[in-house]
Amino acid sequence: MYNNLSEVDPFSETPMEMPGEQEPGEGDDEVIVEESPKNNVEINTVSKAAYAEPLTPEEIQWFYKDGVDKRWNEFCGYDSLRIERIYRERQSLISESNDGTNGLPPAEKIVVRGGMYDVDIDNMKCVSIYWPGEEWEIMRGIWYYDGSWIPLETEHSKVIEEVHLKLFQKDSNNQSITTCDTNTPQSYKGARFTLFILLIFLNLYNAHVYVDVLHTEQFPEFHVDWHSVNDVTLYSEYTPTKLMRSVTSKLGFAKTTGYRLKRGHKTRTSMEDKPRDIDHLVFVVHGIGQKRDTGKIIRNTTCFRDCVGWLRQKYFPNSKHRVEFFPVEWRSSLKLDGDIVDAITPYSVLSIRHLLNTSAMDILYYTSPLYGAEVRAGLQKELNRLYFMFASRHPGWQGKVSILAHSLGCVIVYDIVTGWIGPDTRLPCPQAQEVLLQGLQFPIENLFCLGSPLSVFLALRTRTPSNRLDVMPQSLCKRFYNIFHWSDPVAYRMEPLLERGYSKIEPVLIPPYGGVDDQQMPQSPSSLNNVDPPLPPTVTETDDKDDSPVDSPPNRNAEKGWSLWDLVRGGWNVREGPSSPTPDSNPPIRPGQELAQRLDYVLRAVGLGRNYLYTVTAHTAYWNNYDVAYFVLTRLFPTLET
Repeated sequence: MYNNLSEVDPFSETPMEMPGEQEPGEGDDEVIVEESPKNNVEINTVSKAAYAEPLTPEEIQWFYKDGVDKRWNEFCGYDSLRIERIYRERQSLISESNDGTNGLPPAEKIVVRGGMYDVDIDNMKCVSIYWPGEEWEIMRGIWYYDGSWIPLETEHSKVIEEVHLKLFQKDSNNQSITTCDTNTPQSYKGARFTLFILLIFLNLYNAHVYVDVLHTEQFPEFHVDWHSVNDVTLYSEYTPTKLMRSVTSKLGFAKTTGYRLKRGHKTRTSMEDKPRDIDHLVFVVHGIGQKRDTGKIIRNTTCFRDCVGWLRQKYFPNSKHRVEFFPVEWRSSLKLDGDIVDAITPYSVLSIRHLLNTSAMDILYYTSPLYGAEVRAGLQKELNRLYFMFASRHPGWQGKVSILAHSLGCVIVYDIVTGWIGPDTRLPCPQAQEVLLQGLQFPIENLFCLGSPLSVFLALRTRTPSNRLDVMPQSLCKRFYNIFHWSDPVAYRMEPLLERGYSKIEPVLIPPYGGVDDQQMPQSPSSLNNVDPPLPPTVTETDDKDDSPVDSPPNRNAEKGWSLWDLVRGGWNVREGPSSPTPDSNPPIRPGQELAQRLDYVLRAVGLGRNYLYTVTAHTAYWNNYDVAYFVLTRLFPTLET
């Protein structure tokens, strides 16, 4: 029942809200209009206000549609108000110009989302500032579906707003709502008083009110009916016609349904609603496969950024920290062989060959003495470019910088940070050599490696491990995290490379996001054997049946992913015996052999986490994993959990 009576005094034009009054249709996605089952009375409802005024900037909300979820997201109040100001100024200039936007200079760019994007009002686009290729649609929200507050499309909202103001704007020549003046006859005032009492009576007896349609606006897929200034309803064209709605409603065997529309956003925008300054910058580096899809790293970074943002809002809403993730796309700028590989590719099974040429070929390029330096120089140049561009737009910035790398990107970043050159038989081109000599122009706080094969590359470069303190000196990077999933076939452990005894010790299990209080207790992959379908043993997995939970004593489970690796590297030294270590041949960790900090962190395996079919997607499943996002967030800002 609608409690929308507001004119308590029928002899006054001043609206007064009744106690406990509720907005018409508040909290409902649909408005249902039907005949009263009690007394069959049809009458127009009394609206709150007799006229409508143009919306103020604070009542307008601007939106952007990201490239991942394809849904409309709100700009913060600070951004929305500045966009609205430029929009109104632009519309004023266009209305004064006889040639539209042709004779006008380009509109002023509005920097939004904490300095990450520019808004182009002329093209209604939101464009990334630091990296090319990311472009979103923007929309001016005026009319919304009640309850869900999803905005109507711009062209529809514009027409509905024009019609609404034409119908109800004060002093309009076509005003459809009659207002009383001070010279209203007493008899008419009495009639209004009687009408008011009748409406209260209908409310008390829960009578349904049928509202006459003042105006209907047709659209290709729907139409909009105006019942009053505060009662506007959208009906799909797939629903019965207005005549059928009226007839079936009177007969009482069908309901007329529609979607109530709301004008103006539910919350007023404010200049105080603005993002905090960035105090931690994270560069996100991709691995192989970017040549085939140059926008993939942008989408993955957006997905990871959204995960971190959701977790921050849910678990740390009062945090004053802000982290921003920059995608680093280094593959498209490289010339390498000049497409010679494509020229020598036979015209058979082209889809498979093209997949290999645009993905796995990156590994061969990087391990090549001819092109390895060019790859490192390309990534290093892009990292320095992004950092200097950010620093130039944020003078005096004193924040920290970390790197989040995936797959082959972990190896390239490691070599850049440590200055590894490799056994190149020829010097790189002068341009690449000059870039490499400069090095990174900023210190690194953390290096997060996702699905990293770095330890395999390091093992293949030397038969004897280097001093473990030299693998990643803290002077170059304060903390190193090797994050992987049990089923990721590309990822390998790092700790046994530095101290063989760690092959008997489980990697650190990453807990579920938000802590164990909110979710199921984490499980070791070994505790899920009873839910995985039985599979034949392989060279790399012969002792699955001996797996035990994480808290159990060291066992063979810690070495399962290393048999293939041992076969590839051939052991540290020939005298060490078998390449596949056993619990008897591996020495335990003795005092003085412990690593100063743990390096290997494994994701919990749930459901089909260890099924062989899952290995197809395990290597790329880090970007939308909330456990990884929570782990990274709390390592960037350790004080969040204290």
